[in-house]
Amino acid sequence: MVKKVIQDYFYLAHGEMSLECLKGLVENNYAPAFVCVHKNYEYEKLKSSFFEPVEKLCRDNNIFLHKVDKISEIKFAVENHSIGVCVGFMEIIKKEVFDLPKYGILNLHCGKLPLYRGRAPISRSLMNGENYLTMTLHNIDEGVDSGDIAGEHEIEIDLNDDVNTLYKRCAEKSADFIIDILHKITDIHFVKQDLSAHRKANKKVTDEERKINWENGIEKIFNLIRALTIPYPCAFSSYNGKNYKIIKSEIFSKETCNARKNGEIYFVDEDYILIICKDGLLRIFELRDEKDNVVNFEENFHQKEFFV
Repeated sequence: MVKKVIQDYFYLAHGEMSLECLKGLVENNYAPAFVCVHKNYEYEKLKSSFFEPVEKLCRDNNIFLHKVDKISEIKFAVENHSIGVCVGFMEIIKKEVFDLPKYGILNLHCGKLPLYRGRAPISRSLMNGENYLTMTLHNIDEGVDSGDIAGEHEIEIDLNDDVNTLYKRCAEKSADFIIDILHKITDIHFVKQDLSAHRKANKKVTDEERKINWENGIEKIFNLIRALTIPYPCAFSSYNGKNYKIIKSEIFSKETCNARKNGEIYFVDEDYILIICKDGLLRIFELRDEKDNVVNFEENFHQKEFFV
């Protein structure tokens, strides 16, 4: 038996991932009935990377584009379709809107639920040393990323990944994932989330979380750095009273230096520095100062001095 394909869906979009996902949907002949974007939110910031390209994509493919301050402005359009898909749309959608489509509105969340509800799910997955990043499609409800789950897709995390490569890989997989769920929507058994151990959604990563604790294991420090690298706020550490953002690192060795202290600079040359951790040596390839200038290693750092 051929399963019914839900063709009358709409798409709520904001940000570069939503644009890449929409391109994939269109390329797979699965264009939505209409696309809705914010009228003004982050317009100048995302003008060339999102707003102008999404307008052109919709124009070239005869997709109607709504620009709104609030999604409630187009309730008339929402209620005429069976399901909605939300990728990055930044409004908290109210019940009066998400209850209108027969199958609700699905939200794409790039983290395992309910563990990574809320902000920075990709970064937090890396920070916690996960082996897989779980993309989740769930129904929007009145909570934060708390609705019933329609499906999951796992992406393996390797040592070369950081928050940017994982974001890109999520964007590349998003259209296929959404199409698969929409194909099966009439038969899907939605799974209710158990929020008992995760009653509060994660907020943005704090400065306290960003600061490196050199008493932690080397893998935890390495994961923190790659989870927060530019254009995100970056992990940081202090040296001679100044804060430095650590952009890129690798685990150089897992041999311990018992006679030396954690955070001590073991080696410096023009290309990198080595810092002692309790269970190895961390190689750092790029540092930036508080004004975001790239720092010269040999001019600024010295062996046997310390990051704290």
